[in-house]
Amino acid sequence: MLQRCRFRQLVRVASVLTVVACLSTGCNRTDDWRPPANFDPTINVVLITLDTTRADHLGCYGYDKPVSPRIDRFAAQSTIFERAVCSAAVTPVSHASILTGQHPYRHGLRVLHGLAENRLPDAALTLTEILRSVGYRTAAFISAFPAGSRFGLHQGFETFDETFMHDELADVVDGLGAVNTGDNQRRAGDTTDLALQWLDRTDTTFFLWLHYFDPHDAQLLPPREFLSGFKVPVGTERDRLRALYDIEIRYMDQQIGRVFDALERDGRLEESLIIIVSDHGEGLGDHDWWTHGILYEEQIHAPLIIHAPDRPSGRRVNHLVRTIDVMPTVLDVIGMNDHPATLDGRSLAAMLEKDVPDPGLTAYADSVNMLNYVFAPGIADRKDDMLFCVTDGTWKYIHHLNRPKESELYDLTRDRREQSNLIASRPGQVKRLLADLLAREFMPELAGGPGSMSPEDIARLKSVGYSQ
Repeated sequence: MLQRCRFRQLVRVASVLTVVACLSTGCNRTDDWRPPANFDPTINVVLITLDTTRADHLGCYGYDKPVSPRIDRFAAQSTIFERAVCSAAVTPVSHASILTGQHPYRHGLRVLHGLAENRLPDAALTLTEILRSVGYRTAAFISAFPAGSRFGLHQGFETFDETFMHDELADVVDGLGAVNTGDNQRRAGDTTDLALQWLDRTDTTFFLWLHYFDPHDAQLLPPREFLSGFKVPVGTERDRLRALYDIEIRYMDQQIGRVFDALERDGRLEESLIIIVSDHGEGLGDHDWWTHGILYEEQIHAPLIIHAPDRPSGRRVNHLVRTIDVMPTVLDVIGMNDHPATLDGRSLAAMLEKDVPDPGLTAYADSVNMLNYVFAPGIADRKDDMLFCVTDGTWKYIHHLNRPKESELYDLTRDRREQSNLIASRPGQVKRLLADLLAREFMPELAGGPGSMSPEDIARLKSVGYSQ
């Protein structure tokens, strides 16, 4: 531990010199902000994103099945945000918002597939680029194509591991649309193995992004020896798929526990800022929808758990927050309080320490891709409308662009499951929230132009459950 303390002092000196060099050269487009004197370059940052994971399927959010013991134990030593909202129920779009602190219409990545806005622009400023510019080692270990470099999410990473993509994509999709996921995703165990090897080789302050994909679908199940410990209920195919969803969360949770154990063994757990957040949830039959890509609570209510050095444990915050608030929170915790002007998110750092008044935030989310989402053979959802949502935590408005008469309004305080559409009886609330929406430049381009996807990229999307 003494050696590590000496090392941290060296890191602090080296990082300050790096800051000076970066500010003098304008590297990584960070010349519009300056790290203040209380910047602490010794705090590691670990971002763990749980793809397609519903908040209400974790024990720390009230789930009554033991599927997330390691996450729950971690949450008990952290701050749990009860009402976090993600920016989209689509993997690359939502991750871009987490990494940039911006709404989708600001960062510019809007869709999984399309002729425009299908990639995070190089001009976007990411958390990764900022941390790298001040001396952090940066690495990401990704578990599936939709969170990969094809969407520009690799910006700023020295190491960006998506080695599951290295094989040819022959015979991925047959003529009937049945899929073999092949190398387009990998299990949590494989991703964790690679991340732990990287951690063993890394002896400086780091930013590590771990992306886990297991709950996304039942195409790639946990190892046989893990599955043998569970009984899948006898019943309908839908019952089986719901049970497998929980089993996949349990396997992912086990692998996340390995990361916690590794950090604890070498004394880095308590000196690290660790964020667990999902990009979106999953329908699982709620609202007659099995996959994701729409904007009901089961899809955009995200688990958000933050552990920061020297902050109280066991806190729960009931204010409405957004996943775009992750980036400014990270910057505040490491002492970089002068945020880039590009941020839409607001720091939650004060909420990690004590009770604060509700900041009165409004959350925005959208879903502009029109796709068929395949959950399992014979179970698919067809999305043929663009959806835009604004909520103040009490009232939630979902605007249907193609069919505005089907737009929806819900009182979340009385109707958390969104069963009673009040749009006809609450015109004042509709007018207020629609005005909020219309004040934004929320419309996508969705026009022809450069950056359209190749047939290979489309095949990769189909292989993890998406099609046109």
